[in-house]
Amino acid sequence: MTTGRKKTVVKPTKPPDGDALRIQQQLDAYQAAKQEVKQHVQHHKVEELQFYPTHDARRETPEYEAAHEKMTKQMDLPCLICGVRNSTLADPSKNPYHAKQMETHHHIIEWALADAIDEDKFNSILRPHLAHRHPHDPVWNYEAPFTLQKIRDWVDHSEHNLWVLCDANHRGKYLGIHEVTYPIWSPMNLLRDDFAEWARSEIDKLEKK
Repeated sequence: MTTGRKKTVVKPTKPPDGDALRIQQQLDAYQAAKQEVKQHVQHHKVEELQFYPTHDARRETPEYEAAHEKMTKQMDLPCLICGVRNSTLADPSKNPYHAKQMETHHHIIEWALADAIDEDKFNSILRPHLAHRHPHDPVWNYEAPFTLQKIRDWVDHSEHNLWVLCDANHRGKYLGIHEVTYPIWSPMNLLRDDFAEWARSEIDKLEKK
């Protein structure tokens, strides 16, 4: 005897075609990207060889002292990273890394490397970029070739080779450009306030150990 009910036929699932598969993969990637990446500290030890030519002990020339005085005090330029100025060093709300003084960093060519710079390479590689950034500069005249002495002078005290930094972001452990790799140091002035505060708290923990 039959019941009159229709038999249910289960059809096999059809595998997605190429377009459907790509859409699904994109959705999966989007969902994965939405997942928050947790903040973490990564310890990284760098072994570095530093090569310097024979040179005298560092002596601040009158020209360097004049440039330093102009940039840090007369112009009162802020630290490139944290924004503290000579005029705000005593204000804790504007001095997040507790800097004690403003300094100037030779950021393109270090002073100790001045005697290792090749005149032809400076003129053919670096000088055109400087001419583009500072066209017809009345002091350095980048349109004309530099002599070795002019290169040394430029390295020592050109405002185009100097960055204003506070001592913490210049030489400080975990923070200074002389202490950490450039990819970590460079974007520190662009970090969100909450992220920068978290980083400072992690540094404080390390220094208290």
